[in-house]
Amino acid sequence: MSGSTPPVQVLLPDGVLAWARRLRPGDVSAVMALRGRLTGHDHSFALGTTRLTELATQLTRSSGVGHTAVGCFVHSRLIGLARYDILADPAVAEVALVVDDRVPALGVSTILLEQLVVAASADGVRSFLADVPAEDPAALGVFTALGLPFHLEHDRPATVSLVPA
Repeated sequence: MSGSTPPVQVLLPDGVLAWARRLRPGDVSAVMALRGRLTGHDHSFALGTTRLTELATQLTRSSGVGHTAVGCFVHSRLIGLARYDILADPAVAEVALVVDDRVPALGVSTILLEQLVVAASADGVRSFLADVPAEDPAALGVFTALGLPFHLEHDRPATVSLVPA
């Protein structure tokens, strides 16, 4: 999903049409609006309100080298976003996600991660680290829905392979 890749139109499970695309500097207000709508019952892993503020700041000052963020929009409203940051090993990236609790989480989460996987693969990333609690089967289900094998270790982030085992 390079910067010139057009938005992808998607159909959410409830029949609503949405758009998924890479976030741009002009999306800062949409990111902050999403942050303001989060209730604590939102569907997320490793991307709380503090990290959303950091992302909004990052969007205003950097070109996206080493990290990518994608958003899912219904009309002009950002309903969820996912991002990755490449770690010291350029084949590994930390992934985080948040979806507004007023929308179908699994559909939006799957769409966002699918777009991230495409971008990450193009950047040479081969696995994601995701801070997903082992007792959160819904979050782990997003990786399963995409056919991405994952490995859990006690008290460590899940390791998700982006290439078939």
